[in-house]
Amino acid sequence: MQIIDGQIHEPHIGGGMRAAKPEGATITPELEEFINVELAREAIDCVGGDKAIIYADRSFNEAAVRYYPERFAAVEVFDYAAPDLEQQMAAFAKKPGMLATRVLFTNYGQVWRKPGAQIALNPLVKQGAFDRYFAYGAKYKIPMFVGAHEFGHEASVYAERHPDMTIIIDHFGVTQSMVEPPKDRWKNLPKLLEMARYPNVYVKLGGMPIISEEPYPYHDIWPHIHKILHAFGPERCLWASDMTRQRWGTETPPGPNGFPLRKDWKPYADALYSLLHTNEISQSEKEWILGGTVKRALNWS
Repeated sequence: MQIIDGQIHEPHIGGGMRAAKPEGATITPELEEFINVELAREAIDCVGGDKAIIYADRSFNEAAVRYYPERFAAVEVFDYAAPDLEQQMAAFAKKPGMLATRVLFTNYGQVWRKPGAQIALNPLVKQGAFDRYFAYGAKYKIPMFVGAHEFGHEASVYAERHPDMTIIIDHFGVTQSMVEPPKDRWKNLPKLLEMARYPNVYVKLGGMPIISEEPYPYHDIWPHIHKILHAFGPERCLWASDMTRQRWGTETPPGPNGFPLRKDWKPYADALYSLLHTNEISQSEKEWILGGTVKRALNWS
């Protein structure tokens, strides 16, 4: 069975969001980037993975694919309102290893490290402001990851308007990685399950360790996973660790290397082994979720 991580972020020297270098050391940006690619490859190797989808800045995405084209593919976010959006996406579709794009429906980037903050839906989502983005994705056969947290169901209108567009709802369609996640994070799961009627919609089972309220092996989220599997089938569900997001904590105090570690820090291995070694699902289901689905959805050989 080939194991493919459906989402990792860029690791950094020192473990923070910014590289921590020994005092007096000289590391060029190119060398630092190469080291970070190696950190990603080594992390995958250590847990027994084979490949991974990277969600990082363009420079790291391209470096990872350049150094290890057989191991990494990448996802990029575009400005949905850019006048030259079609030209950008057409060029992206021709780049080796660039397999998907992503759209962000909420204010998550501004609030995820702030205690007491609330996730809010971008009001433009309901106004159809992202239609061009989805239309060009369909035209150039670029699958779309939807980062919407508890508002994943709001992608229904785009799934219906663009049936030829592969749409992947991130992180179970729930809010995760927040300093203070909502206590009722699964409240909109029934709305997500209704999206199973669209054959072009997939669900990413991402970030299990930081969505669960229990320690490894995270028994509390299996009732929800079973509902998702029953609705979508394993061939439309893919696993992702969300590596590095399992570690970042609050922004105060900032710490010398950017963000300090989370108090409930989770190791990469737990994200994989909670699925790989569970008796909750069959071997056939594991083969789909841990690799088969992402290859199918992204047309990744």
